Amino acid sequence: MISLLPVLLSFISLFAMIGKGKERLKEYQGSLEDMNNEAIEYIRGIPVVKTFNQSIYSFDKFYKSIMNYKENVLEYTYRLRMPMTMFQSLLNSIPIFLVLGGIFLINGAMDKTQFLINFMFYLFITPICNTMMRKVMWTSQDSLVAEDALDRVDELLAEKTLTYMKNNEKVNKYDIEIEDVFFKYPNAKNYAVDGVSMKIEENSTVALVGASGSGKSTMATLIARFWDAEKGSIKIGGVSVKDIPESELMKNVSFVFQNTNLYKMSILDNVREGRPDATVEEVMDALEAAQCMEIVDKLPNGIDTVVGEKGVYLSGGEGQRIALARGILKDAPIVLLDEATAFTDPENEHKIQLAFEKLTKNKTVLMIAHRLSTVQNADRIYLLENGKLVESGSHKSLVEDNGKYSSMWKEYQSAFVWKDSEVVVND
Repeated sequence: MISLLPVLLSFISLFAMIGKGKERLKEYQGSLEDMNNEAIEYIRGIPVVKTFNQSIYSFDKFYKSIMNYKENVLEYTYRLRMPMTMFQSLLNSIPIFLVLGGIFLINGAMDKTQFLINFMFYLFITPICNTMMRKVMWTSQDSLVAEDALDRVDELLAEKTLTYMKNNEKVNKYDIEIEDVFFKYPNAKNYAVDGVSMKIEENSTVALVGASGSGKSTMATLIARFWDAEKGSIKIGGVSVKDIPESELMKNVSFVFQNTNLYKMSILDNVREGRPDATVEEVMDALEAAQCMEIVDKLPNGIDTVVGEKGVYLSGGEGQRIALARGILKDAPIVLLDEATAFTDPENEHKIQLAFEKLTKNKTVLMIAHRLSTVQNADRIYLLENGKLVESGSHKSLVEDNGKYSSMWKEYQSAFVWKDSEVVVND
């Protein structure tokens, strides 16, 4: 009983540790995850950081994540220091309890020799209790980590899936109608799209412009139904996107992102993602239309070259053209272009613009762009600001209205067009 007393007390201190550490462990794991993500992002972005001389600003986020992790570790350790000290002290004090108990009980023992033998047995066996309790402690900590991991998985599994109506309606027309749409991202305070209404006629080109965070990309993802609008409706050919089966919707929509997604497979298979049953000839036609033949010709195995293997990598602009070939091969009647030329050099941008002509011919097109020069020829331009639609019209009418778009255009012109007086010629 004497040898079990410190074990019982150590159990009490262990449960105190678990109770205090559970919530702090979640914060600790979260800060560790954040630091790891920032480290990966920082390392991957080093070439861009060096190019634009932004090392101080880019490192700032990484540094803050490290400091946040440090604070969480210190707080976690601070909260557990007393229960941990008690736990370790009680486990290591078992021999002291036995010695004091032995001195107290030996005088009342009838057979002192047998008592000493029993005393020596407990003195040698009780360290096993010490080892057992330490294993219980580490197992308890691991169970908390596993429980936190399962909670994170459960949060993902608890996310509401998109519901599809049983109507299974098909699309026969390809105009897009957006009526009074509201949408807010999870845990966000403000609406990313705030009461937006617009009409995109079939076979027309519409452009969305505005500052970063104005809701342009969100609007495009709502049309493709990556998210569901909280209020309002989005219709394609008069049919709500919620009534269109997923396969039918994806068949009719091509989406070209600003960040190219090429898989570690051959150029042929990457392009075939647009239409898996396409023949080699059809893939080659799509690559030619996307201005990709010079890329294919320089690769060691042509269209069978695996991207990302044995030093075969493509630049951002080249990868974007391969992604455009995928969209051309799919030949969907609706095309959503999300900053497709954002990170390309002038040469690649020119070739991508040529590819756009093939991709968007006789299509309903929604184009998102920061470079206003790319949207001048759009049938209609919508200007978004903080999720709200503030101006709409053709490029010419918006410039003549002297509104916000006109100011943006003048700033764009002054930033990218040199005047004769600004050019100095040295003889």
